[in-house]
Amino acid sequence: MLFLAFFLTFFFAAVCADNFAAGSSRFLGTTRKPETIFSIKKFESTVGAIIDTIGLGNNRSYDHSVPVPKIYGVNIGGWLLSEAWMFPSKWLAMGGQFCSSCDLCRQSEWSLAEYLGREQTNAVFKEHWETWFTQEDVDGIVAAGLNMVRIPMGFWIIEDIVDTATEPYAQGALDQLIRGLTMLRDAGIYVVLDQHAMPGVSSINQMFAGNCTPTIQFYESPNDYNYKRAVTWSIVMTYLSHMHPAFKTVFSLEAINEPEMNYAITPGLDRYEKSFVLGVRVIEFALGIICDDSLAFEAFFDPITAPALFAAIPIIRRLNSKYNIGGDGIETVLSFLLQLCSGKGVAEVQLGLNIDLCSSRCLSTQFMNRDWQHLANGTVPNPADAARGPQIYDNHLYFNFGGVAAQNPTAYMQVICNLTRVADAAAISNAPLYFGEWAISTAFATNDTFLKMWGDAQKQAYSQGAGWSFWAWKVDPDATVLDQRMWSYRDAIAGGVMTKKPDEYFTPDVCAPFR
Repeated sequence: MLFLAFFLTFFFAAVCADNFAAGSSRFLGTTRKPETIFSIKKFESTVGAIIDTIGLGNNRSYDHSVPVPKIYGVNIGGWLLSEAWMFPSKWLAMGGQFCSSCDLCRQSEWSLAEYLGREQTNAVFKEHWETWFTQEDVDGIVAAGLNMVRIPMGFWIIEDIVDTATEPYAQGALDQLIRGLTMLRDAGIYVVLDQHAMPGVSSINQMFAGNCTPTIQFYESPNDYNYKRAVTWSIVMTYLSHMHPAFKTVFSLEAINEPEMNYAITPGLDRYEKSFVLGVRVIEFALGIICDDSLAFEAFFDPITAPALFAAIPIIRRLNSKYNIGGDGIETVLSFLLQLCSGKGVAEVQLGLNIDLCSSRCLSTQFMNRDWQHLANGTVPNPADAARGPQIYDNHLYFNFGGVAAQNPTAYMQVICNLTRVADAAAISNAPLYFGEWAISTAFATNDTFLKMWGDAQKQAYSQGAGWSFWAWKVDPDATVLDQRMWSYRDAIAGGVMTKKPDEYFTPDVCAPFR
C-alpha cells in the first residue's frame, strides 16, 4: 500500500497559509517503502534538511539520468512521424507528392492526410507503421550491439489532444507504439520517447514538424493552448511509462525536437520547459515515484501544468480502460488529482495499488541543450533551470547542411576532432549531454576511406558525453540522399563504412593528425 495523506495535508496547509512563499515549495523527495505511513509532523521535522540539500540528491547523477554506461543508439526515423525523403517511392504510393518546397504540395503528414480524408489516412498510415518497424528491425538493432532507440513521434499519438476539426492527422499510432515498445522491451533496448512534432508546429517548413508550413504557432497561441497540449502529452506519456508493461524500458521523455534556433521567435519556451518537467514529476509523485527536488507542488499553481493535468485525467482514465492497466487503486489517484485541479479540498486520501512502484526510477526529462539556440541581444534561458530530478540534454550535428565546417574532408575532420560541445554544455550544467541525431553525411562526393574516418571521428567526439543516437536505423534504397549508407545505420554496417559494434573503430587514433 502507498499512502498520500502526508502529501494532501502538506499541500493544503501550504495553500491555506498566508505566508506561503512560491519558492519554498521546491523540495527534495525521499524514496518510500511499501506499507509506510507518513506523519505530517515527522515530515515537517525534516523540511529544513530537505531544503538544505536541494539539487544535491543522487537522482541528479549520471546513473539516475541514463540507464547505461554509454548510449549507443539509433533513431527509428520515418516510423511514427513520416519524413517523405526517407522512403520516396512508398510516399508516392501512399498518395504523397514531391516538390521544390515541402509546403507547396503533399509532402508532410498534414497535407497528405488532408488530401486523403480520415478513413483513408488511417488505413494508409496503419499499413506504413506495421511494415516500417518490425521484429526484423529489432533483431538487427540487437545484432548491431546498440542499447537504445529514440522514437520521434507527433503529439497526435495522444488523440484526445488533437483538434480534429483543424488537425487531420492519422489515428491509431499509440497502438503501434505499444507494439514496437513490446518488441524493444523484450530485447532489452532502452527507449527515448521524443515529442518531435508539436501542437501548432514548432519549426518552419520542415517535414519533421508534421505540417510543413511557414506559419508556426507552438510558441504563441491564445492562453498557451499549444503549450498546454504538449504538457498533457508529457503527463499521459509519463503515466503510461510507469503503468503500461510495454513501456518498461522507456527512460526519458524529450519535450521538443529542434526548436527554432533563434530564441527571439520562440517566446516563452523556457516557461514550457518548466511546465513540462512539472507535469512529469507531479504524475510520478501521485504514483508514489519520488526523485530529488521533485515534489513539484508548483504544478497545481502553474498556469500551463495545472490545466494540462486537468485535461490529462480523462485521457488516462480512457487508456486505463482500453489497455486494462492501473488496477482499482488508480481511480483513487485520478479522483484525488481531479479534486485538486478543480479546487476542491479533500482531508485525506489513502491510495492502494496492485503493483510495486516504490523501486521505480524517475523518468529523465530531456531538452536540447542551451547552446542549440542563440539570441542577438541577451542570453538564452538555460533548460537546466527547469530540472527537478534526473534530466538529460540533446544536441544534433549535421555537417552536410553547411555552417559547421568548410565543405571538404580536412575541414570536417579538424572541426569534429576538436569539438568542445560536451565540455561547453557541462560548464552550464547541461549534463549529461548526448548527441541524439547525427549521420556520416557530407556535402561533397567522397569515398569509403573517408566515410570510415568520418564515422570513427564522430563516434569518438560524441562519446565524450553520454553517447549518441544515429539518424536513422534505416532509409529506403531510393531515399533522396547522396549515399544511402550515410543516413542508414543498418546499411552503413552492411556496406562496410561503420564498424559492426558501436564501441569499435577502424582507426582508434583517427583524430591524431587533426589536433
